[in-house]
Amino acid sequence: MAGDSLDVDVRELNGVLVVRFSGRLDWATYMRVQDVLLDCATKELVGVVVELDELVAESPALLVVFDVVWLSAARWPGISLSLVVSDHRLRSTLESRGLPRHIPMHSTTAAAVAAVVRHKHEDRVDAPLPTCRCLPHVAERITERACERWGVQSMLDVAPQIAVELVSHIEDDSPLSLLLRMRGDKLSVAVRTTARFDLRQWHIMRRNIASIAVCNFTMGETPAGGGRHIIWALLDVPEDSQRPPSYLPEAAVFTHQA
Repeated sequence: MAGDSLDVDVRELNGVLVVRFSGRLDWATYMRVQDVLLDCATKELVGVVVELDELVAESPALLVVFDVVWLSAARWPGISLSLVVSDHRLRSTLESRGLPRHIPMHSTTAAAVAAVVRHKHEDRVDAPLPTCRCLPHVAERITERACERWGVQSMLDVAPQIAVELVSHIEDDSPLSLLLRMRGDKLSVAVRTTARFDLRQWHIMRRNIASIAVCNFTMGETPAGGGRHIIWALLDVPEDSQRPPSYLPEAAVFTHQA
């Protein structure tokens, strides 16, 4: 097992996941480090802090794994990633190689946790979808209810249709989950799936969503462990379109009987 040369400890501290790696980072454990961190990011707590002092990299080039995870986590779900390095030699190695390029480094875990930015407005919906022909309608209705509850009226003609577009084009024998997130002025519509898009499918999906969206948007894919992926669209919500959330009751659970 890859864990023979790499130990992982994960704990929660003030809403932040703190991950400590101990042992060797080599080509055999590289993917385990990446998968652990991506799994932590998609748990969507406030942020992820990684303690590195007990990790020995076989090659400084392997440290790019933290940049790879940072790029995915920063785009979706928008979770911050930071490193704790108190060992001067390791810090020098990181800085001399220019790695990691984007991630904040701190000398102590307490400082890293304190520096995590906490969003003022954050809400989420995780909704398993039925495996029937009504799936697009259910995704549309759940998204409408979320937009109403969050007070983003301008998204009512956009986000639900994007949800329909996503679930209609994903071919997956396993049940899908619709993931909706509201963070600050960003609204994301996403689907958790085991399916993958090829380049042609991505081109069609981007084109279709561009025809729906009346705001700036980005799209992407984030690994979520266990062979699953998050396919997401992140939308800019105009500031003047927002009003206080209405706190509508949750939508009823949709069930389907054969």
